[in-house]
Amino acid sequence: MAFLTSTGATTQQVTTATEPPSLCLASPVLEELKVHPNGYWGPYRVLHDNLVDEQVREERVAAEALLVKARSMFERRFGHMARKERDVVLAATTSQPMITMSREAPKQCPACGSQGWVAGEANVQGIAVHCAACDLEADSKLLFHLGDLDEDVLLDDDPYHYVGDEPPVDEDIYKGR
Repeated sequence: MAFLTSTGATTQQVTTATEPPSLCLASPVLEELKVHPNGYWGPYRVLHDNLVDEQVREERVAAEALLVKARSMFERRFGHMARKERDVVLAATTSQPMITMSREAPKQCPACGSQGWVAGEANVQGIAVHCAACDLEADSKLLFHLGDLDEDVLLDDDPYHYVGDEPPVDEDIYKGR
């Protein structure tokens, strides 16, 4: 799971390779409640596991299709150029993010190796990745399957920039009670 953080943390978030983020919501809840998955899912555990496996396969195929399409686009755009010329064009093309959210950070594109951009909200899972060189675009559902895009992106910003110093507003005062 990729997300942007302003806390300066250096540890990377780890996810299991068998369960994508969209399907693993119940697992941490069950673990926190100290409920064994077999006890929760009962006879439906096999169905749950099959659905997880099926969704993982579908997402992997979708991610691979995006990579193939992006690599083909990159080759059509830049394959005819000399290496030095291509590097100059890519530096100009990929220097700024094409997606904008509260935070963007440069990341190497898994399709073409150029500089892509991952974007999201501070302290929240990444929302999207985009590469201007090959037109790779993926949302948070597929980031899990695109290599190192599912690790933390560290920001240099001061975390207190995102934490308000204002005390919480008393609702009674706010509503005139």
